[in-house]
This record gives sequence, structure tokens and C-alpha cells, in this order.
Amino acid sequence: MKIFWLILLAAVLLLALASCGEEPEVATVYTAEYSQPSPTPAPTVIPTPTPEPTPTLITPSAEPREIPCFICPSYDWIASLTLREKIGQLIMPRLPWQATQVTPAIAQWLEDYPVGGIILFSDNVVSIQQVQALTADLQAAASYTLFIATDEEGGRVSRIGRLFTPILPAYEIGRTGDPNEAFEAGREIGERLLYLGINMNFAPVADVWTNPANTVIGNRAFGRDPDTVSLMITEAIRGLNSAGVISVIKHFPGHGDTYEDSHYLLAVYPHNRERFNEIEAPPFIAGIEAGTDGVMIGHIATPQLQNPTAPVEWMEPWLSSGTLPATFSDFWLQDVLRMEMDFRGLIITDALEMRALTDHFTPAEIAVGAFLAGADILLMPTDVPATFNALIQAFEDGLFDEERLHESLQRIFWAHQDLYQRR
Repeated sequence: MKIFWLILLAAVLLLALASCGEEPEVATVYTAEYSQPSPTPAPTVIPTPTPEPTPTLITPSAEPREIPCFICPSYDWIASLTLREKIGQLIMPRLPWQATQVTPAIAQWLEDYPVGGIILFSDNVVSIQQVQALTADLQAAASYTLFIATDEEGGRVSRIGRLFTPILPAYEIGRTGDPNEAFEAGREIGERLLYLGINMNFAPVADVWTNPANTVIGNRAFGRDPDTVSLMITEAIRGLNSAGVISVIKHFPGHGDTYEDSHYLLAVYPHNRERFNEIEAPPFIAGIEAGTDGVMIGHIATPQLQNPTAPVEWMEPWLSSGTLPATFSDFWLQDVLRMEMDFRGLIITDALEMRALTDHFTPAEIAVGAFLAGADILLMPTDVPATFNALIQAFEDGLFDEERLHESLQRIFWAHQDLYQRR
């Protein structure tokens, strides 16, 4: 009898070894098909669109590679990428101004610069059918599934809002005191985005609006106290996630008590750690605990809270003067966000084209500085070729190693996996 069981065990082992040598049946998840919106149900608030010609689908020069992303470890996918493709996964530019379809030039650009995502703005939006065709064509032109993102907060920051019934500003939702209102707004926004083929939302705003003179945030925040904002942030994230869209809270470490608008000036947060822990931190902690997929970093200087040392020489004067942006601060991104708050998702920069950075730093410094600090995705660099070249050069010069690069790629993989599972 013992011999029988030994023979049976050996046979099972031989079968297992034989099957390991076969090609696994793979799921084509890094193709346009993955990110297409579910055909049912459409949001009930959609108006009947005006018929218009559908942009021609751009066929990529080569079939997107099939990789078993969701039946094998993430390192299999990472190992399949070239260095240039790895760097590209870190970069999320915007489309050219008023680009509303994928032209042959844009398709070629995506082939030359294999970016990991695209952000859409109001100038890229004409109608529901047009946006659906645009997102489908972008995915078809890419080698791997793109993050297609936008800022859809409701209220005055609404890139696709004119296609649908308006959503109240966050502050008005907060004033109701009803967290279910925040959940329903998040769910409705998420369903609209998914219907259009948009899978990532740079929302909700986790800032606490404590400075009445701050107009860049204002009624984009859920409230003026951390308890209200934390409660509403939690439910807004759950609403977005329930719809199958990636949520990204912003603007860490807090933009609600600054006078400056970082679109034009480097914003300054003048407070100490005790104040941060009491006011600014709780909504971000609540958002992380609620399952936000990403945290966006604001271009905000924190004179009383900063790194003891600069990771690269050109940061030294900014560090010593107390004006180093949080974008370049591993204190904020690593020590506070990763270690203290235990955030394991995507760290995404605010738009790198903002004058808070571009008035003071080169495209190369911005890209390398943000990545060294701990960012996973670099949003809207002013010069995509320069950003590619700077990151590749920094890698070759040893400013960061393969392990650091793969950390970000693994988080990107996990975010795609979460999207797939939510569908």
C-alpha cells in the first residue's frame, strides 16, 4: 500500500511539472478592451446626445502584448517591460489642447512615448459619444492599459459635468451633515466616468478650508473642520470605489490654509506638526482607511516641517530657506505618508506644469526630484521627452536603482488589478 501511494504522489508531481512548462491561459488586461465602459447600465441622468461622426479607431502598429497580469505575480509583468516602458508607466501627460480624437500623430506619439496614463480636461470633451470614442481609441493605441484620469469633483471643478446633471459642490454636500449624500455623489460621479471610459478620478478634495481668503480650495472642500471633512471624504471614496473608479484624494499635506494658489505661486503651509496632526492630517488618514487608491501631493512649502537633508544638491538652498515643496520632500512622502499613515497606494504629484514649480525648476529637476522623494506617477510634465530622458539618465547615473523603480511599478500594477477586480 505504501508503494502505491508513493507511485501516485510521483505521478502527481510529474503532471504538475509538465503543466508548469506550458503557456498559461492569459487574461488580456493591458489592452483597450479592459477599460471599455460596461454597456449596462448607463447613468440615468444622461441627456440624449446630439448624433455626430465617431472618430476613426486608430489601430496600433502591433497587437498589445498579452501578459498574465492577474494570474501571475506582478514581477512577471515588470520583467516584461523595457527600461523605457518602465519609465513611461510613471508619466501621465495631458492631451494636446482641444484634442478630441486620436489622430495618427497622437497614436505615433503614444508609440514613441509609452506613457502609463493620460489626463483629460474640458477642452477634450465635446459629447458623450465623442469621449467614449476618445478613451477607446487611446486604449487601442497604447501597448498597455492606460490610466485615463480627470478632475471630476462636482461643483466648479467638473471636466465632464456639462454632459450630465450638475453635482453639488463638496462644501454644500458637507453642510447637509449627511454622509450618504457624499456617498451618492461619489457613486454617481464614478458611474459617469466609467461610462465614458475614464478609470481614475483626482477627487475628492481632502483639504480643510480653514482660511476664508483661500479661493483655490474654497467650496471644493467638504468643510471647515476636520471631523466633517473626514466623514464626507470616507463616504465619497466608498461611492467612487463602488462604481469601479480609482479615487485620488488631494492635496497632501493640506492646501486649505494657504494664501497662495499653486497654479501660479508656491503655496506655503506655515504651521507646526501639532497643528498638522489636529487639522490637516485627519481627513487624509480617514481617506486612507476608507480605501483611497491614490494621494495627490500639493506643491506646498512647509517651513516648520521638512527634511533634515536634501537628496540632491540643487535642493539644498530650498531646504535651508524652508521653501522646498512637499513634491520633493521624502519627509512628507516617505516618513509621514508611507510610514506613519501606512499608505500603500499610489502617490501622484499635482500637475508638474504649475508655476509653483516651473518658475523655479527645470523639467529634469522636477521629474527626478519628485520621483526621488517617492512619487509613483508624475502628472502633466511640461516636457514629456525631457522627463523621459531625465529619469533614464538618473537611473543610469545611480540616483535611484531598480528596486526603487520596481516599487512604483508594483503599486501601479496593484491599482490596475484593483480596477479589474472591481469590474
